[in-house]
Amino acid sequence: MRFTPKTEEELQSMSLLEPGIYQFQVSSATNEMSKSGNEMIKVILSIWDKEGHVHFIYDYLLEAMGHKLRHFCETTGLIDKYDHGEINLTDCTNRQGYVELSIQEGKLKDNGDRYPHRNSVKDYVKKSKMMSANEPNDDIDF
Repeated sequence: MRFTPKTEEELQSMSLLEPGIYQFQVSSATNEMSKSGNEMIKVILSIWDKEGHVHFIYDYLLEAMGHKLRHFCETTGLIDKYDHGEINLTDCTNRQGYVELSIQEGKLKDNGDRYPHRNSVKDYVKKSKMMSANEPNDDIDF
């Protein structure tokens, strides 16, 4: 068998999505508590790449990250709930929208190794911003 050898870093980067804007669907949501004791909702986003492979990216919705919380609600149609000051995990499940992803560099471990790089949510994007950037004006089709 012939193959092209790859470093561990190359193998890890192959599973990452390129930074950019993607459609998502919330696969699941759970109530969590932040390290500082604040309520938050952990969402797991299903995001499909160009080849149709699904990637699961997690994010946390909490008041301390107000811009992401509001933008999540705007892109998923929950802005009325946001304006009333309360959303819950059942509101989030199966919602769809747009998300801007970045690549977060793996942090240093205590033993000197590094955790792998990973995709992270930079922000949630309103569809109106997408349309103004010459994106298609069709509904999300999962």
